[in-house]
Amino acid sequence: MPMEENQKSVIMPVLTYGIYLGFALIVYSLLLFLLDIDQESWLTWISYVIMAAGLFWAMISVRDKELGGFATYGKAFGIGFWTTFFATIIASIFTYVYVIYIDPGMIDEILLKAEESMLEGNPNMSDDQLETALMWTERMTSPVMITVWGFFANIVFGTVLSLIIAIFAKRENNSVAA
Repeated sequence: MPMEENQKSVIMPVLTYGIYLGFALIVYSLLLFLLDIDQESWLTWISYVIMAAGLFWAMISVRDKELGGFATYGKAFGIGFWTTFFATIIASIFTYVYVIYIDPGMIDEILLKAEESMLEGNPNMSDDQLETALMWTERMTSPVMITVWGFFANIVFGTVLSLIIAIFAKRENNSVAA
């Protein structure tokens, strides 16, 4: 029974940190879009730093404020995973809205860059090969697919980060009374 109470006590804080992290990622993405910074720029890597910092902050804060200063590796990982999950849901909703309503021309830009990249990488590509490659690229860059791929990529990346960060965020209660 105490385990269930412990689990219930962390869901709201984890949801809160997930919301904070999701909005931090949205603000950074908007900044990149507004400054017209290419998605292949090194500056996009800062979003990974934001995610890592947000996960560390969530793990440490929940450990110290909700769990009495102690968290096993598994508990710290769970905090990171669920923070990632909630942040990714928020970021994915933003991505979908952004691609559909705010910048619908984004997909055309992606397709144009893909075509240029294909021709640059293989200048002898036939028209049929180019057409087939572009057809597949277009299918994979629909608003739904961009959102789905982004969701799963962020979940995988956040999970890996959580596995690593939990090593540093865990604090076992090794007292005799425990």
